Amino acid sequence: MITPELRQRIEGCHSLPSPPGVATKIIALANDPGADIALIADVLALDPAITAKILRIANSPMYARQRKTENLKQALMVIGLNATISLALSFSLLKSWQASDKTGGLDYPLYWRRALLGATASHVLARVIGVKDGEELFLACLIQDIGVMALDHVVPDLYAGLGPEQSRQAVLIERERERLGVDHAAVGGWLLDKWDFPERTRVVVAASHDPDRLDRESPHAVFAHCVALSSMIAELFLDTSGARGFAELAQRAQAYFEIDKEGLGQLLAEIGRMIPDAETIFETEILSASRSEAIRAEAREALMLRNLQALRTVDELKTSAESLEERTRRLEESNKRDPLTNLFNRAFLDHYLRDAFALSNRNDTPLSIAFGDLDKFKCVNDTYGHAMGDQILVTTANILKANVRGADVVARYGGEEFILVFPHTEYPLMKTICERIVRAFRETRHDVGTKRDLNVTISIGMATHNDGRQFKSVEELLKAADKALYTAKLQGRNRSVPFDLVANSQLAYM
Repeated sequence: MITPELRQRIEGCHSLPSPPGVATKIIALANDPGADIALIADVLALDPAITAKILRIANSPMYARQRKTENLKQALMVIGLNATISLALSFSLLKSWQASDKTGGLDYPLYWRRALLGATASHVLARVIGVKDGEELFLACLIQDIGVMALDHVVPDLYAGLGPEQSRQAVLIERERERLGVDHAAVGGWLLDKWDFPERTRVVVAASHDPDRLDRESPHAVFAHCVALSSMIAELFLDTSGARGFAELAQRAQAYFEIDKEGLGQLLAEIGRMIPDAETIFETEILSASRSEAIRAEAREALMLRNLQALRTVDELKTSAESLEERTRRLEESNKRDPLTNLFNRAFLDHYLRDAFALSNRNDTPLSIAFGDLDKFKCVNDTYGHAMGDQILVTTANILKANVRGADVVARYGGEEFILVFPHTEYPLMKTICERIVRAFRETRHDVGTKRDLNVTISIGMATHNDGRQFKSVEELLKAADKALYTAKLQGRNRSVPFDLVANSQLAYM
């Protein structure tokens, strides 16, 4: 509950932005069940900028149609009355509030990027789960944190020192409750009530941090859960800590809307594709293209092995490995391991690859292999001695194991050569992992004594079976990865190269 003292401070804050005149008229329309196209068009015509944005969104991929929408009345027919009201209110509030004074500790560019990311995510989510009135949901997501802006105006140092952590709801709530005994969702719900926003928007914003507090039978429950999940997705895209909460997000998506992990991966990919359109409509940068793609790749990687089909494949590979152990009982565990690096050895790898290749063919699932080789390693042994070389090989094994997944297999092929096997993995995901490995080697320094350190890089060749290309045997698959590795060396080392880049060249037939 908001204390009387805090309520009085907010009401007495003259710098707090409130809905502008046009927005006030639009709110009145939202509460008027008798509003018609002519009346709405007249109100929107008061602000040409809003009219232009409505036309832009009507002609965007969000409302894909064959004929171009050329005037406001056509846009109203395409988008719908209620949807137009919600979008127009979104545009009006955004235009006014983005231009408001920014005197407190709040990072306003980050605030608006988060708001627009959440709103964009909600638009895609609404389509996926079949929620009607997606534009009203868009508005609720856009203004769900209006309480943050209000508190920043009345307590200017409230968010000072939080930095990028301001994008995380849990961090904001903890600070607010610690200092004020209330969080911004309660403040936002109270403000929207004061400004006479529609009931559903008020209730959803007030419950955005804890949607489960609404009864499942409540007409606003689905909207509240949509806002909460969209908010988590926005946090995911903005997180810079390197500890993105894919697991928690997947759990919530399943609990709220029975979206499985594969479906969540597709949802995140679609949101990433929608971001450039949202940036065009709102005329602001929300997220760089490279960052959006990196997050989508990480989402694919984090969620890929958790989907049911992948789990079944991994279980089959484990069963196959156990069967292999039964057939080769005379081999003890120590005989499967390379004595220096403790990675799997060549003998075990040969058996494992044959089983994995057969399983890939039987289930028609992809199997990816990477062939890695340390760059100029002979010079390391010649210059610093074999003891130092062995130490670097052990570090190499640790780097490789740290950057692959639990179901992947890493083996020492011989000398400074290593094989990585990725079951049920398509090329894009393997590429992400291999690029991460190359980067890890590039950033690792080895202490070679005499106050010096040494950087040893790696080159990697990649090939995938049953992902648009099929190989006749596991030997051909290995040969393809080896040729890609050779190409990586020719191109300057310290990189990963796919076989597809050399498949049509003379090199592929050498």
